[in-house]
Parts: sequence; structure tokens; C-alpha cells
Amino acid sequence: MIKVFALLPKKPGISNEQFHGHWRGVHAQLALRLTSLRRYVQSHRLPQQIPGFTTTPYEGAAEVWFDDLEAAQRMRESPEYLEGAFKDEPNFIDVPGLTRLVTRENIVVAGPTMTKDFPCVKGLFLVKRKPGMSVAEFQDYWRNRHAPLVPRTPHLFRYVQCHVLPETYESDPPPAYDGVAELYWPDLAKFQESWASPELQVEQFNDTRNFVDGKNSVALLAEEVRVIWP
Repeated sequence: MIKVFALLPKKPGISNEQFHGHWRGVHAQLALRLTSLRRYVQSHRLPQQIPGFTTTPYEGAAEVWFDDLEAAQRMRESPEYLEGAFKDEPNFIDVPGLTRLVTRENIVVAGPTMTKDFPCVKGLFLVKRKPGMSVAEFQDYWRNRHAPLVPRTPHLFRYVQCHVLPETYESDPPPAYDGVAELYWPDLAKFQESWASPELQVEQFNDTRNFVDGKNSVALLAEEVRVIWP
């Protein structure tokens, strides 16, 4: 199974409330018509910033699971998509700034079973690999050397690495980011305590310098809306 991220900038001239209301209401209903979607989650940006990270240009991220790349491509060519969700995108999205990433999940900390309405705060970290590092070297370091450090983070209950598929680097232009890290906390207070911890501020941040281009990586805090969920 693959997971496609659509990173969504807000259409100029509409408010944050209009963007999130339209996406959560009108657009979500159009997505329900697409039978090839295995899961569909909207990550709505929260106003709180993640200290130390550049603010993203994105107001949210749509996360869609498919059986494979072929299923994702077929969906984008289907009448249900072209006449529904695709036509609706310009109503709330700055379409020229929309960015897509095709990834595969590496679930490091699975956490508790997440129901459709399970409450949480999620950090999405859009990461670029360190200059001079190959995609294979980056993914190997992230998966095998950095991942074991993260479960020690206080209050963190779920951690997922989303690695961009190597074959998508042949596209023009290549992927804007090399991966997405998803970290989950019970609430904002627990996130803030966790973010200040030495496990995160010292151990993990020191290690990220070995494989991440911090100047070109961005992050946002989000609330999940699980539209299609097992």
C-alpha cells in the first residue's frame, strides 16, 4: 500500500475558516465518491507553531492511501475525481502551489488502536535530506539509526516515517521533500512538554544534523479529520 500526501496552500482571498470549513465539509463529501481510496485523512493546520521550524506555506495536508501507484493514477483519471474533487480544488486551494508526495509508511511506534474520532495533536515534519546524501543513504539512516531514538520522547504515542518512493525521483520536477515524519501527542499541553524535553531537544536534534537539511525542512501542527477510516 502507498500513501499520497497533497500539501495544500490556501486560495488567496479566503479566510482560514473558509478554507477549513470547505475542506472539511464540501470537499470531504466529494472524496467519499472515490472507491479506490483505502483511507483518507485531512490534517488541518493548527495556529500554534512548532518552535525551531520554518512555517510551511501549507494550510493542511490531505493523506490518501491506495493499493499501489497504478490505483492512484487511475483515480486521477476517473470521471468521479475529474467531475468532483478535482473541479472543487480551485474553490479553496491555491492549485499552482499544491505539492504531492508519494510515500510508503514505516510505522516505528504504532501506539493504541486509533478509531475514527480518536483525539490527538499531530506534528508533520516535511524533511529534505542533507546535501550530498543519496536517497538510499538518507532513507537507511532515517530508518535504522534515527528511528530508535524517537520512542524515548516523553508523551509521544505514535511515530510514522513516510519515505518518498525512490522511483518518483525520476519525475520532473523531482519531489519537493524526501519524507514526512508524523509524530502524535494526546494534546497541545503534552506536545509542549515533550518538545522541551532533552530527549527531543538534545538527542534527536543533534542526530538530525547527520541526515536532514534543517534550513529547507518545514513543519506544522495539525488536527486529524479521518474521512475514510477502517
